[in-house]
Amino acid sequence: MIIRRLIGVVLVLLVLLVIVDRVTWWAARRVVAERVQSEAGLAERPDVEVHGFPLLTQALSGKYNQVNAKVNDLTVQDGVTVDQLDVEMRGIHANFGDILNHRLGDVPVDSAVAEATVGFSAIDKVVAENMPDDNLKVEFTQGDGGRLSITGTYQNSLGSTQIQGDASVTIKDGDLVLELTQDSLQDVPAVLRPQVTTLLNRSYHLPELPFGFTAQDVTVGDSGVTVKATTTQVQLG
Repeated sequence: MIIRRLIGVVLVLLVLLVIVDRVTWWAARRVVAERVQSEAGLAERPDVEVHGFPLLTQALSGKYNQVNAKVNDLTVQDGVTVDQLDVEMRGIHANFGDILNHRLGDVPVDSAVAEATVGFSAIDKVVAENMPDDNLKVEFTQGDGGRLSITGTYQNSLGSTQIQGDASVTIKDGDLVLELTQDSLQDVPAVLRPQVTTLLNRSYHLPELPFGFTAQDVTVGDSGVTVKATTTQVQLG
């Protein structure tokens, strides 16, 4: 009989611990979502996932190991739309009692990595708005080997031609740099090739992302260009 009672008490305690753990998870998730929404000026709260089980041990220590947030259709600087922003934050410092009592101040984060995906239609728009010559019209899609595929038309007083080529895309000093591959524009008449090359080999300033992220790397996928960015000075205020 005593053993049964002990087992019953243990089971009740375990259930209570699980409930408290899930309440902790919900509270931490809500706080991060609210802070990210405020910092990024979002109309809706982002999707947030707090990792780790049991989470109660992290809450009692005041430090959460990993939290991920996802934001869709984020409008950033110069009206550029980021289709999806995925942020992974590590080392989130927040007092458990302050979270529960809604009296939390700034929330320091040790480090964060973000991946911002910009669709090809948004890239087409940015390039068109920054193109110094209206005679060149181009569109971008995914190319081979991690490159951008470029199609379009170019015309001036010397003639008109179809554009077909590939360009590598890199990050340099916070800018997105396009550089035509060596075998691009082979079908473009030689007299027009220098002008087209000069127009396409350009740097484009990347819009600022929330939380002071700095662009480090870029990849080309089937849905657009994904910029990987990092920061070590995140404050969810």
